[in-house]
Amino acid sequence: MARVTVTVPAARPVPPATLSVGLLLVVLVVAFESMAVGTVLPQVAADLRGLAWYGWASSAFLLASLFGAVVTGLLSDRRGLALGAGMSLAVFAAGLLVAGLAPDMPTFVVGRFVQGLGAGGLGALPFAVITARYPETSRARMLAAVSSAWLLPALTGPVLASLIAETWSWRAVFWGLVPVLALVAPLCVGPLRLGNEPPQATGGPSGLWPALGLTVSAGAVIEGLRRADLAGLLLIAAGAVGMARSARSLFPAGMLRLARGLPAALMLRGFAAFAVLGANTLLPLALHDLRGLTLTQAGSLLSVGGATWTLGSWVQAQLDLRGGPAGRPRRIRVGAVLLTLGLGVTTAAVLGALPLAGAYAGWCLTCLCMGVAYNANSLLALSSVPDRGAGRLSGQLANIEVLMVAVAAGIGGALVARLASLELAFTLAFGVTLLASLVPWLAATRLKPRD
Repeated sequence: MARVTVTVPAARPVPPATLSVGLLLVVLVVAFESMAVGTVLPQVAADLRGLAWYGWASSAFLLASLFGAVVTGLLSDRRGLALGAGMSLAVFAAGLLVAGLAPDMPTFVVGRFVQGLGAGGLGALPFAVITARYPETSRARMLAAVSSAWLLPALTGPVLASLIAETWSWRAVFWGLVPVLALVAPLCVGPLRLGNEPPQATGGPSGLWPALGLTVSAGAVIEGLRRADLAGLLLIAAGAVGMARSARSLFPAGMLRLARGLPAALMLRGFAAFAVLGANTLLPLALHDLRGLTLTQAGSLLSVGGATWTLGSWVQAQLDLRGGPAGRPRRIRVGAVLLTLGLGVTTAAVLGALPLAGAYAGWCLTCLCMGVAYNANSLLALSSVPDRGAGRLSGQLANIEVLMVAVAAGIGGALVARLASLELAFTLAFGVTLLASLVPWLAATRLKPRD
């Protein structure tokens, strides 16, 4: 994955406060959209009569964000952060308008794809800006502020979006953010146009074509799963080959066989994301259609999950301070097992085998363990590479997560589209996520390279 490379001056002045405010507001808007959309998707699919496209609404956004992050990184390298940020904000806003005005589900999916292109660049923006424009003494504080900016949308985004959708329209969740972006964008982009000269590129677009190949190939697999004909089989076969070839340039060798060290850590992250975030894309629809919950009630479950994930991240940080990095492998192993347990309880409650309260208890346990194990695994992976390799590894960690969640959403959406019984479709879909959650058990035993 491309990353921004800058020349750091010996004494960099603190940037204007407007840049900090603008950057955090951009993060808030993107985070709110990210947390809110999953809640209103059931109503979108019902209104646009496009349940068969349900999986694509998430997969298109995720795959586009993978490619958008690479393109924005290259653009920022060559033309400066201001242009990269401005283009990402404009593309993201265009996607919001297309989705909010969509007359049918295929058009809505196109809007989600355009949103993803912009969101991919905006997701990497805080790290690039903090590295390029903030002195060393201010970076930790800004990174903490960026992380905290996700907490409010995690707590309020799903519930607020469901209230907007039930009171006015789900369309307001999308186009209502465009005026906010128009007010926020100058606060972020304006200060980036001042001060340092644009950074100079340090290499060719080495990650551009593999990222494009991976995006297109994964999209072919997802569309093939959705189709019940020969063309679907051909798309799956061609997409699988394309994904395998593209992955060689983006990820280290040995991932499929869970080679010790970094390959196992990346697979652990990928399958944990497949299991938990893949289930997250299906929960609102399942709770709405199988258990009769309103969008607001289903959204409250996602809010609780976001809060407990944040709590798990805090717990992991405190355990690191007290016990040091040596305890990370054990936390990952325990977290992986409890994650599966929580996901199993959630699944049973959603499908009606347990009381509905079990869904909340199970999802809290799942997200709490995800916060602990996910962060511990990321830190363990980052500690295994030299500083000069941290940028590439950060891209690999982000790419494997996006790819696996997109595939999980595609599989779940394909089952919903192809099976007449929604109960059977959700049973199989959640069963797939439970099976995926077992892979981190094995990967967690192979995180340390052999001496």
